[in-house]
Amino acid sequence: MVKVIIFNDTQNFNGSLNFINDRLTRNEKRFWNYKKYIPFLLEKIKSLDGFDDINLQLIKTNFYEGRYSSNIIKNFEWGCHKEISKINKMISKEQNLLNVISQTKVPNMLRRKINRHVEDIRKDLIKEKEEYYRKIKKQNRNLEGQKKLFNKLESSPLIDIKSTPLKQSEGKIYQKGVDVLLATDLVHLAHTNSYDIAIILSGDTDLLEAVKLIKNLGKIPIIISYHTPGIPRESNISDLMGVGKFINLRELSEEEIGKMSDKRKDNNSNREQS
Repeated sequence: MVKVIIFNDTQNFNGSLNFINDRLTRNEKRFWNYKKYIPFLLEKIKSLDGFDDINLQLIKTNFYEGRYSSNIIKNFEWGCHKEISKINKMISKEQNLLNVISQTKVPNMLRRKINRHVEDIRKDLIKEKEEYYRKIKKQNRNLEGQKKLFNKLESSPLIDIKSTPLKQSEGKIYQKGVDVLLATDLVHLAHTNSYDIAIILSGDTDLLEAVKLIKNLGKIPIIISYHTPGIPRESNISDLMGVGKFINLRELSEEEIGKMSDKRKDNNSNREQS
């Protein structure tokens, strides 16, 4: 029996799905379904050279992800509303300028140019303000979606959630330290002989040294990510390809992608559906 642990860097793995969705029509776009892609990938690696007669035992699937909190959302909303307040003041200034112009004797042609110029600025500012409101709604959707997803994952004895707190700065929410956590687990679990094969759902170059180390310890790393030869901007992996076995998600057929995922119900991504 060959022991397997899946190490899923969810943000990176979702990045691979974004590349897949880029080539699909709006009605065909997908979201990962962990209940589908975990068994599919276990079967898929049996198609690799030398793996066809191996009896695999899934020990655990680790999900690595930045975790939302009510505080991070509150801080994010506060930052966005601060920027919205600045934009509202700028819109008011532009409107005051129009009011002044309307009461000033200037040539009609110049008046029309000024009016068009100010109106264009107002429209851009309104769009910018709407974008901040959109970001607030999106992050709140992500928070609720993640809660539902984590509740589902936590009900499975074969799944562990490995999370780090999300960070917030300058109107952005981002994760930090997830790659370090994954790399640490890769090495620690290799030393404790917890697995023979590591299925790594990530193309993050920061994992390179950890993957080299577990290979030297006699473990088999299998990297699963998205790569377009010769086009780095359409790839989610670089240096890791040459370290272990590699399955390129770009080369999977539509039927195979269908076995790993479901169609989106709408055009918005949903963190619950990971």
